[in-house]
This record gives sequence, structure tokens and C-alpha cells, in this order.
Amino acid sequence: MAEQDLATSPAHTTRDRLVEAISTHGPITARQLAERFGLTSAAVRRHLAALQAEGTIAEHEMPVAHRGRGRPSKTFVLSPSAHEELAGGYDELAVLAVDELARRGGDEAVTALAERRIADWERKLAERVAETEARTGEGVTAAGRLELLAQLLTERGYATTVRPLHVPLPATRRDGSPGPRSLVTAQLCHGRCPVLDVAADHSELCEAETRVISRIIGAPVQRLATLAQGAHACTTHIPLTEGRTP
Repeated sequence: MAEQDLATSPAHTTRDRLVEAISTHGPITARQLAERFGLTSAAVRRHLAALQAEGTIAEHEMPVAHRGRGRPSKTFVLSPSAHEELAGGYDELAVLAVDELARRGGDEAVTALAERRIADWERKLAERVAETEARTGEGVTAAGRLELLAQLLTERGYATTVRPLHVPLPATRRDGSPGPRSLVTAQLCHGRCPVLDVAADHSELCEAETRVISRIIGAPVQRLATLAQGAHACTTHIPLTEGRTP
């Protein structure tokens, strides 16, 4: 949507699109949002100011290691209150029900419920992998499985993205033999959580998700942060491949 169209389009439509992008891709700058939607930075900043004033978004402090030279740009994420409003489908009754299950059956009962909730993730992912392999005639890599998983979880309300990372490693191993110089990893990020209210009190739901992600990727993964613990996104570290730097 170009800036000149804003006058004839409902303001909330543009803001909804900005909120969606911030939820999925945040932390994100006004400039990045402007480029994504074909708007000027000034137009985006006006909407961001309104969204921040109403408590829908919040500024996010970038870690020092991720800042470039010069004055760092402001980045934005969804606010905690906005996450609560977007976590549709799980109201107070769901929270009470899981609390009662935990009271009667203990942690094991909640864990069993958490596993059952995501029991079809592996089956659905396997179907998509098979479809992709049949269409391309090639096997699906771990990175490819991760992208398919992100698509599946986005369809289920998680607003999931994959963010590749390259971590430099020593040129040789401790025993002196040649070793990889780079480690290709990724972060699987959920901008939303459809079970946020329940997960805030019952970490078994997050732990079950982490286990199934590990099984799908075929490698150990590590949950770095969760919305339930107050982070701006659920972030899972995914090891993919090792290789020597060209």
C-alpha cells in the first residue's frame, strides 16, 4: 500500500498489517517496515507512535553485540498486553481446566496433555516432507524441514519465522585434527503463542514443543526464550550443519 493510498484506506487496516509484521518479524525498525509495505519512514513512524501510545507495541533494546556503528535504530516488538489479546482460543476456562488437571493428576498429567496437543506435528510435517520430495525428486535437508515446520506452525497461530545464523569456530579441534570453521545454525522464532495464558503457569507445554521440534529436526535443540517468561518471542536454537569456510 503506497502512502498516497492511506487517505482513502481505513487507518486500522494499515496498522493491523504493521502489527502483524512486528509480531512475526520483530524486533524490526521503522525503516524495515516502510520497505516491506512501500511506505515512507515518516508515515510508518506516525502509525508506530500511535500503536506505542495505545500499548500495542514497545521499543526493544538490541544487545550490544548486534548493534552496528553509530546511533542504533529503534526496534519494535509486540507488547505483553498485545500478546495476551492475540492469544485467541484459550480463555480463563482453559487456564482453570489445566490448573485443575495439575491439581488432580500432577505434573505428569499436564505433560501428557501437552504431548497430546501437539501429537500430530510430526505426522503433518512428515506428509509435507514426502510431498516436497515427490515434487522435487530430492531429499529435504534439515534446513528445509525447518522451513516446512515454520509454515505449519504459522498456520496454527504461532507467527513463526526462521532466522539463519553463522557461528565461527576454531580452525582445528582440541586434538589437533582439522575441524570446521563455521557452524550453520538457525533460530526458530514464534511471534505469537496460542496457548500463552496456560503456558505462563505450566511450562510443560513449552517443554513438549521443544521435544517435538528436536525430533522433527533430528538434532538437539535449545529453547532460549519464551513469551510465557516475558520475552518478545519464543526462540529456539537449531543446529543445522558444519562446514569449512571457503
